[in-house]
Amino acid sequence: MFKPKSYFITGTDTNVGKTVVTACLLALYRKYGIDAGIMKPIETGVDQECSSESNSDAKFLLSISGNKDSLEEICPVRLKPSAAPLQATRIIGQTLDIKLILESFHRLQAKHDQMLVEGIGGLLVPLKDNYLVSDLIKDMDLPLIIVSRISLGTINHTLLTVKAAKQIGVKIAGIILNNLENRLLNEIELGQASLIQELSGIPVLGECPFIDSFSGKQFNDDVVKKIATWRI
Repeated sequence: MFKPKSYFITGTDTNVGKTVVTACLLALYRKYGIDAGIMKPIETGVDQECSSESNSDAKFLLSISGNKDSLEEICPVRLKPSAAPLQATRIIGQTLDIKLILESFHRLQAKHDQMLVEGIGGLLVPLKDNYLVSDLIKDMDLPLIIVSRISLGTINHTLLTVKAAKQIGVKIAGIILNNLENRLLNEIELGQASLIQELSGIPVLGECPFIDSFSGKQFNDDVVKKIATWRI
């Protein structure tokens, strides 16, 4: 039974498909008439003067959501260097403001029934000295969805992320495997979901289909039908 909740979406690595999975969740929530707020608290590698939906996850997700929230609300920290936030802020001589992020989060949380927050990189990405993505998740008090690749190596990466989350004390809602290639899965790849679930003790909520074009048009009823079986 579909029971929409608020989630923090993280990945086993960068470019693993967090934004695609978040967009799919937005489309699914929209289909069921759920008012879901979106947030991408921190974005790096973007030029504030000329970024667009094609190179800004925050702008893309805001467009998908159809929400009237401002870009400053959903992404209060946008940095030009393409690096981990701690490194990016050191390059430009800034300090990342966690209080600003949490204030934006709580404002959005008050306006919407549910919240979907996409992280940056993985759990242990440093945001500032002695403060990691995992600390932000704990401060937001959201259950975690882990996005993993469907490819060789994903078992190791996924189990490492699960282990880190458990040690830190982050509640894990489940894992979504993302198909990054437009091809049939082989026997090894087809068996990864059940093995990850067995070894981690964490449910695999579903598999995200390959999406060949990163545009709002792709997140339509056809995609919703493919992900309707997700155990969200």
